[in-house]
Amino acid sequence: EREKAIAVDAALAKEEAEVKKEQEKARAAGDAAPAAKAEAGKAQEAADAEKDKEAAVAEKEQHGSSGAHGAGGTGQVGILSAFQATKGIKFLPFRKVLSFGKIPRSSEGLTVQATDLGDDTFKIFVSHRWLSSWWPGAGFQPPKLDHRPDGNDEGHPDRAGHPKYKLLVAALQRMQADGWIPKDDGKVVIWIDFACIDQDGENPADELNESMIRLVGLCDMVVTPVVDDEWPDGEDWEGFKSRSDMEGAVGGVAEGYKAKAWKEYWKRAWCLLEMLYAANVPFSLELVEERGFGGDLLGFVRDKSVRPHALFGTREFKLEEAPLLLAPLKDDVLATNDPSKGQLTSENDRSTIERHVRELLITNLVRMREIPRAVSEYGHAQVTEVLDKLADVHEHQCEFSHQADLLQEALHIRRRELGDDHVDVAATYNNMGVVHEKLGEYKKALEYYN
Repeated sequence: EREKAIAVDAALAKEEAEVKKEQEKARAAGDAAPAAKAEAGKAQEAADAEKDKEAAVAEKEQHGSSGAHGAGGTGQVGILSAFQATKGIKFLPFRKVLSFGKIPRSSEGLTVQATDLGDDTFKIFVSHRWLSSWWPGAGFQPPKLDHRPDGNDEGHPDRAGHPKYKLLVAALQRMQADGWIPKDDGKVVIWIDFACIDQDGENPADELNESMIRLVGLCDMVVTPVVDDEWPDGEDWEGFKSRSDMEGAVGGVAEGYKAKAWKEYWKRAWCLLEMLYAANVPFSLELVEERGFGGDLLGFVRDKSVRPHALFGTREFKLEEAPLLLAPLKDDVLATNDPSKGQLTSENDRSTIERHVRELLITNLVRMREIPRAVSEYGHAQVTEVLDKLADVHEHQCEFSHQADLLQEALHIRRRELGDDHVDVAATYNNMGVVHEKLGEYKKALEYYN
């Protein structure tokens, strides 16, 4: 009887609630119509956007993949998408560095493609000066190449005892311990020329001709290991032995670090070039925490708004200190330390260095929004090529609006110089479509694809 009574009460309560609900509906009917109309409008917009998206995707699939490749009629290799352009760039997993026990040569095959790395992989560019010729304990037998006078005279980034390898490992492990970079070895990779450029190629440096901007743009920081035989007794070190001494010097650590090996680094053409690329290629603050920055390194990056360049030498290793961070380079460094006048092991690289210096000068003019001047001084083909590469850097950093702005500049120049029917103009239109698709602007994407 009790259960029946409870059931009857529940039925009455439900009926009463339904009546109240209908009454509220009736009262709100006058106000609900505009809201319903707005909702219907939103639904229609969403449906239209989905249709535009499907049309854009269909157009893209009909005419090619997610990036265009021009015929290169302007003297360029071709207009590549960011994915295509980074396809040949390789990195060396830190885990493999640790297990190998020395700096591996490219012939060891320990690298992985940049396109196979996760978005949360922390990438470190190792900028350094090679230390010696090949020696019997180097860990590999140098090939005798007919097209290159190497033989047993092949250069090596390290020397007997592998001191540079030990510094590099100690630097990364110290940064991991201090929370600067991811503690998981599997989340850290490095780019070092000896391992990541084909050392058996006709001219290994040629691999960087088209990829230097994109390579540096992929990297989160630069590390320079400095093997110093004079610490602590070298006369140059007198008066500059503490971190505060070096950081407080005129010019900061770059001037205050007194190791002769560091001074030699500044004389080398490739070292100067790498340092200047790191300072001038765009660096985004948007994703630094997601990419694994932490501790003092994160504070430095936020304060200086630059890609960090860390120096770790014999001094820091012996004193068990953290790496030193270089102050941002000033704009006049390129003028006072021109890489094209720097020292080279092989003079065959001189023209390659000069090409990269032109690319850096154009990059600076783009950064200063002086694109017409860049075109006047270096020609439209070189400037649009640099604009494409910088756009790829912004794509990697998920800054699609910046990417679209640079591609728009390139499109404007190409249409003016080449005409609307040129294949490079078509390729640029296609890449603009890709960007706007990523931004969710499907109508615009479809316009560019068409």
